[in-house]
Amino acid sequence: MLSKTSLKPVASCLLMVALTCALVGCGGGAGDAPGPNTAAGSGAATNAVAPLPVPVAAATPPAVTLTPLSVVPAVSASDFSCGLNGAAGIEAEITQRMNAARAAGAVCGTTTYAAAAALVWNSTLLAAAKGHSADMAQKNYFSHTSQDGRTAGQRITTAGYNWSAYGENIAAGQTTVEQVMTGWINSPGHCQNLMNPNFRDVAVACVRNDAADYRLYWTMDLGRSR
Repeated sequence: MLSKTSLKPVASCLLMVALTCALVGCGGGAGDAPGPNTAAGSGAATNAVAPLPVPVAAATPPAVTLTPLSVVPAVSASDFSCGLNGAAGIEAEITQRMNAARAAGAVCGTTTYAAAAALVWNSTLLAAAKGHSADMAQKNYFSHTSQDGRTAGQRITTAGYNWSAYGENIAAGQTTVEQVMTGWINSPGHCQNLMNPNFRDVAVACVRNDAADYRLYWTMDLGRSR
């Protein structure tokens, strides 16, 4: 599990959707207390992880009419990698770490996952991840639900990804790719998202705003397209 660093709170949260199942809930990152502006019940850094949903028959994602996601300019990392080796560097390191875990198989809490196919970096999911990390960083909150009411599924759909399954891990405060990936892998619910064999595509964005409580805001979106 992650440990706190001085003046840099750490939090993590997950959302899983198997086919068209609903929100599962949030899992914790070492029981860290939420920051001052983290709403109660948002699931930031709790220790409880809800069970995996029971898969249901695939259905068409609900139609949504939303204004296009905009890139939030008031952040200090324009490449959406928090300045960590640049956009290409963060993509390479996260993909390597994630696919190494999937190739080896993993035990996520009480659930054992066999080796799974490698995930492919997806530019459409990256657009959704960028938008959410930037929004959290600028508006100083930590949740899967955007402050305008968007869900992860709506953000992914609006970005143009036609999903049959999706999941989302978010985190805040971690200052390296190694920290955030280790935290997600060591948290049962986040690990289940990482190892889920239904997923084929992935993208991760990190946005930094030194004026926000957690400073660095991470979003990982995973999916399987139709």
